[in-house]
Amino acid sequence: MKPRKRQIALSLLISMALIGLNGCLHDEKDPVPDPDPTPDPGNGVSLIELDATAGGFGAQPDNPANKHTYFNLDTGQVVALTDADADSSTDWHIAFKRTKAKLNSGASGPGEVKGTVADSQDDFYNADGSPNDSIFLNVTAESELAALNSVTGSDGLTFEPESKTPAIKGDGSSDGWWLYNPQGHVITANSDGWWLVRSAKGDSYAKMRVTNIVQASKEITLEMFVQGKDENLFSPTPITWTATIGAAGGIKCYDFDNAGQADCSGVGQGSWDLMVDISGQNWNIWTNGTVKGFGNGKAFGKIDNADIGNYVSGTTTSSGEDISAHYKAASSGLFRNNTWYAYSLQGNNKLWPNYRVYAIDTGTAKYKLQVISFYNAGGVSGHITLRYAPILNAETVNVSLEEWGVSLDKTTVKAGNVSFRVTNEGPDDVHEFVVVKTDLAPDALPVNVQSVVDENGAGMTIIGEIEDISVGTDVHVTSMDLEPGNYVLICNIWDEDEQESHYDEGMRVAFTVTAN
Repeated sequence: MKPRKRQIALSLLISMALIGLNGCLHDEKDPVPDPDPTPDPGNGVSLIELDATAGGFGAQPDNPANKHTYFNLDTGQVVALTDADADSSTDWHIAFKRTKAKLNSGASGPGEVKGTVADSQDDFYNADGSPNDSIFLNVTAESELAALNSVTGSDGLTFEPESKTPAIKGDGSSDGWWLYNPQGHVITANSDGWWLVRSAKGDSYAKMRVTNIVQASKEITLEMFVQGKDENLFSPTPITWTATIGAAGGIKCYDFDNAGQADCSGVGQGSWDLMVDISGQNWNIWTNGTVKGFGNGKAFGKIDNADIGNYVSGTTTSSGEDISAHYKAASSGLFRNNTWYAYSLQGNNKLWPNYRVYAIDTGTAKYKLQVISFYNAGGVSGHITLRYAPILNAETVNVSLEEWGVSLDKTTVKAGNVSFRVTNEGPDDVHEFVVVKTDLAPDALPVNVQSVVDENGAGMTIIGEIEDISVGTDVHVTSMDLEPGNYVLICNIWDEDEQESHYDEGMRVAFTVTAN
């Protein structure tokens, strides 16, 4: 735990600054919102406020606004995507939906974005893991900028893609719904394990267990006691459903309200509630929400046979204890395992950021990132303010593109991982940045009849590029592993309106990488 000194004389000022950072989880407003949570921090740090309200707290699953907000760190832009579009898009890196966050990889998307925690801000928490109120309530976004700035490299960090863990555990152990016997590689049902499951709509429940597994044909039989909408207790009559997957694997879904098999592709009010998903060695049962589907499904368990009789309802025990908070959604990676906030520290249903520093590898560049607010200038919840900056390597080249030239702050670097920080000074045109390994002179690259460089031409190899760099202050960063040799850095855009090649106009420069 790192030491932290606080100036008590500034406590009043700090408390006032925090007003803009806290507020109700619901769409209530803070009494004195701070319209500017932190001044321009400089040092290449960017601020962005994302509208991640998702249609407001409690929006229905089929509301088109009830979706993630998708962001591209390399371009600094929000990407207009539906959740369905995002499932097949690599144009985004990170996404938020109210308090939830995810990266584009693994369980969450088709990309290869990876992440880790660079500074866990351990002193925000007590030894037992509970929030340390004296820290949370006496810091500001400005005071915690130092944590972001202290991350100066990625050495020692292990970047991982998003993972997927069902709320209904299935790992072959006695804590899951199926048991694995390595002697003969036999899979059997763990009928001693029960789970309470909340439906996709969030208004019905089931008490369920797996009672039988036919391993060869992958037939999974579930026993369920359903509590329908507007009902207060689980039905005393069990429902038995067998998900007949087939030897090759696949998915089958069940809907509580219709008491039968459902279309697994459904995302609206008539959606599925349980999905049995078998692929190779992965045997999973999913609820509809977070990782699979777009509903509000969650689960609570495992509950043993000896205790399941105490659970007479999806919301209370036989003694009247409220169990609503025990339900968990499927987890999906970095932000679920390392949350960015604490909740209701003063019993007021407000969120307080812990200013953890996350490191994100987009595949093009690495970034350090903090979430510094959950509220907009009007105090409305669901507005995520991100503070982020590139993690630069020891070898960093600052590149300026303009009409008509490419300017570098250094023309020679040592071999290895090199970061390029690229800005477009304009004044008018969109440009791109292309790194070419070649022994040819900058003005002698192979071109077509329009004097555009043939990127498949002889004597040259394209190492990497950044496309569509708009005029402005945005800094685009890319990192590349460069071997010793000669290079040419170019803009290779053809302007159809002006009938001009940016390369031919002079946007090219020699660059050298030397052996270490």
